[in-house]
Amino acid sequence: MEIKGKVHCFFEQSGTFKNEFIKLGILAEDYDIQNNFNETDHVIDLFAEIEKAYGGG
Repeated sequence: MEIKGKVHCFFEQSGTFKNEFIKLGILAEDYDIQNNFNETDHVIDLFAEIEKAYGGG
């Protein structure tokens, strides 16, 4: 499998997966509702974003 572009990791353990992709030389960013370990790239409420998208927002 070849990954072209950037990987976007969501929800639990997103930072762990992001760091593993980066170790493999693959660009990656993570999204989470918290930044407890000061490593989260994008702090957002994922559930609110999903609801907005589902509702056409």
